[in-house]
Amino acid sequence: MNHGQHNTVTNLWHRLLAWANFCLATAAVLKFIPIAISLTHGMQLTSAQIAEGLGEERAWALDLISDTPYLVVVWLAVALWLRWQTGHMLLLPWRSGCNLE
Repeated sequence: MNHGQHNTVTNLWHRLLAWANFCLATAAVLKFIPIAISLTHGMQLTSAQIAEGLGEERAWALDLISDTPYLVVVWLAVALWLRWQTGHMLLLPWRSGCNLE
């Protein structure tokens, strides 16, 4: 593999990793939708709401977001590594700053 091919493969790898990191951030945000929906029923659920199963849904929604700090740490580590490798903050991979050629 010559130097030009190596740069092309490396640039492709950086772009794919930037897209994967963007997807990770998007997933971390989307995980909050169930708790937002659950909170539309009120901060405190009544016994009737709990009997309808809203208590279990609330517990599931809280469990779903419980690992978000770990996702943020991974996202930040990958974003900083990409910045170190490319010289660009590739938070929005479709932007022109992602042209690594």
